[in-house]
Amino acid sequence: MKKFLFSVIAALSLPCLLFGQNAAPAPTPAPKPAPAKADAAPPVPASPTPTAETAAVQEKATLALMPFIIDESLQISINNQVLVPRMIETEFSAHLMDFLSKSRKFNLLERDYLRKIMNENKLTESDYAKPGEYQKIGKLLVADYLLIGHIDRLTFLIKEQNIELTGEKSRDITATLKIDFRIVEVKSGKIVFTYIAPDKVKSEDIRREVPYSERKDWTLDDYRDRLFTYVAAKAGNAVLEGIYPVKIASLQGDSVVLNRGEGAGPMLGKKYDVFSQGKPVLDPDTKEIIGTEENKVGSIEVSEVLPKFSKAKITSTEGTIQPGAICRPVQPAATAAPASGAPDPLRATPGW
Repeated sequence: MKKFLFSVIAALSLPCLLFGQNAAPAPTPAPKPAPAKADAAPPVPASPTPTAETAAVQEKATLALMPFIIDESLQISINNQVLVPRMIETEFSAHLMDFLSKSRKFNLLERDYLRKIMNENKLTESDYAKPGEYQKIGKLLVADYLLIGHIDRLTFLIKEQNIELTGEKSRDITATLKIDFRIVEVKSGKIVFTYIAPDKVKSEDIRREVPYSERKDWTLDDYRDRLFTYVAAKAGNAVLEGIYPVKIASLQGDSVVLNRGEGAGPMLGKKYDVFSQGKPVLDPDTKEIIGTEENKVGSIEVSEVLPKFSKAKITSTEGTIQPGAICRPVQPAATAAPASGAPDPLRATPGW
């Protein structure tokens, strides 16, 4: 009984303490108040204060896609058409930025903002390409990572043949774009991802993918745009595959939901192998964690692609598929990567 009275007195004295008044003796119990009306709204609970943990989950890494370095004196001409190197760089960068933005994995800095900071600090391409300048420039841009690359080659090989039956000419075009880039972590100055490869788009590929009614009046500009879209998607997928691979977000019966949507990798009918994450993999020299073991637990095939996520059917299982499992694209045997000597994209799980 004494403990109960003490609790009541403490509770009644609390408002006085909160408002800076002296505590008063416990008042005489007031008459029991009338019951509240049935339509009285209940008090609204206060929203919980965000914690450091929840803030960290919502925060994305900021990536600065620096202008690709290209020789300004380079002249590319096809027949009577001249391609301006800087315009080529601008167009390709726009395609790559568009792809990465659709992945929703990064905060991407606007190109105008990059140019503004570079001009204000009198920085040139040769400055931000220097290994020792990564951290300085990253801090100026307030970026977590820098993507720095080169455009090494852009060629169009055109073969024309006469069609005897109709007297018309057919053109076979092979467009090639060679790029290389690296992603640097600003905080440490380390290169966390590299990519280098020449990529081609051929007329025969276009014929299989684009109906004749759409491509009959195509110009070289259309082929170039198709080439840039293809290379940007391939390079962007390599970045995401190596740093932020596709993962299982949830399970729905014999289907799964993937954390990647339209324009960011998954396509209708695309197949993935699913892997669970195992023990950390340590570099034997530096003892740094360079990834984790991956154990195949099944396979899936994309059945629906939505703006922010995709759905896939489970086609086989070799273990238990759980949320968080990693999905690696299956390379069809007919389109296996050519032996070009280009290194495979770095795979680091869980990522940076």
